[in-house]
Order: sequence, then structure tokens, then C-alpha cells
Amino acid sequence: MEDKLVSKHILDASQYVGKGKWKGVIQGWVVFLIIYGITRIPNVQQAMLDFANSMKGVAWLSSGVNFMIHGLWIIAILLVIGTLIKWKEKQPFMELHIYEDGIGFVTMFGKLERVDHNKVYFHYGKYQKTIFIDCAVLGISAHNIPWEYFSQADVLHKNLERYANWNMNKYQKN
Repeated sequence: MEDKLVSKHILDASQYVGKGKWKGVIQGWVVFLIIYGITRIPNVQQAMLDFANSMKGVAWLSSGVNFMIHGLWIIAILLVIGTLIKWKEKQPFMELHIYEDGIGFVTMFGKLERVDHNKVYFHYGKYQKTIFIDCAVLGISAHNIPWEYFSQADVLHKNLERYANWNMNKYQKN
């Protein structure tokens, strides 16, 4: 591969460390603990049961109230699993280099790893506001990264559309 660098883009690390990483997890736990705390108050439980009993014809309401009183711990299990997944999440790479004949990733150890375009698969995320990057050869799987997390996001977007592999059929995993 020749060294024809088109552009390089730094991935913002703040989303993988500190407040940026834990903001959503903390918000989820706070909301859960508030709801859980309120539904533990005996007067609130009685009011919920009385309301459900007054609406006898609505089966989903009775089951929902019973879940809120007796089954809310299931949500806590899901929150624990999500917290563990977030805790294990690591930044996939520090920089993304686009070459005329390939893609380069600067790893967390500062080493530049280059591969051909057909070894990396790019595709859009939700409403084309995020990007998914898969490179099985290097073990990189970065999902749902907003464009604005990269430096010069507009240049990156333009260059990826021009040079990168957006075709799953051309993607070579090995």
C-alpha cells in the first residue's frame, strides 16, 4: 500500500471515559431508584391497587400494577447487565486515517494499523447521523458512533463516501 494520505480524523475520547461514558447509566439508575422507592411506600401501593381494582375491566392495568409492586426487580437485573456492558466498553481506536488505497486505524497504544478498503465495512446508523465501522482483521467493531465525535466530521463523511467500502458484498473478513 502506498502512502497517499487523504485525511485523518481523531475520535473524541470523552464518550469512552469519565462523565461521557457514565451519564446515561447514572440517569437510568436514578430514574429506576426513584420509581422503585416511590412504589415501596405502603400508601402508594394501596392507592395503586385501589385504582387497579376500580378498573376491573382493564386486565393490562391490573397486571401492570402488580408488576410495579412485585416485579420491578426484573428491571434492576437489566440495569445491572447494561451497566456491566458499559463498564467493559472500550474506545475502539484513537484516529481514523483515510488513504486512497486503504484505511488506517491508530490503536489505543498509538500503533497505526492499515488495511485495504475491502477489509473494512462502513454503514450508516440511525438517520445517517451515526456510523458503524467493522474491521474483522483488526478486531475493530465500532457501532453507532455519531459523526460529530470525529474531528472534521464533514471531511470524514465526504472522504468515506468517496473511498471507503459501503458494500457488504465486497467486505472481506479475513
